Amino acid sequence: MAESFFSRFPAPPCAQLLGWELIAEYPGEGRIEIAFHPTAQMLNPRGTVQGGFVAAMLDDTMGPALVSMTGGTEVPASIDLNVSFLKPVMPGRVIGKGRVVGRGRSVAFLEAELFDEKRELLARATSSARIMEFDRNAS
Repeated sequence: MAESFFSRFPAPPCAQLLGWELIAEYPGEGRIEIAFHPTAQMLNPRGTVQGGFVAAMLDDTMGPALVSMTGGTEVPASIDLNVSFLKPVMPGRVIGKGRVVGRGRSVAFLEAELFDEKRELLARATSSARIMEFDRNAS
């Protein structure tokens, strides 16, 4: 894989918490694949990964698809996020596949799916996001 924007900067704390790992990116197509590694600390009382963490994994798949597509010059700010939980997510490795569905001058439409290692669909999401310029100096 060619050098990625994501290899030039440390992962933000939220991505580190989720165990974010770049698998593949296809900038020209606006697609990305990311692995996450949910841990026991993310479990709800039923013993499955709590839905907020699942939503965060999907969000942290969709956003990087736009970042990859723009070579890191633009980042998304979520306007809305719609999540469908299809199967329980368990600790271990899960795979997120995200893509830019469409984009205008100021808004991008994004989607993502989360799979287990058997390639079973666990959850999916769509999002609208405001497109913002990336500011390396922002804190």
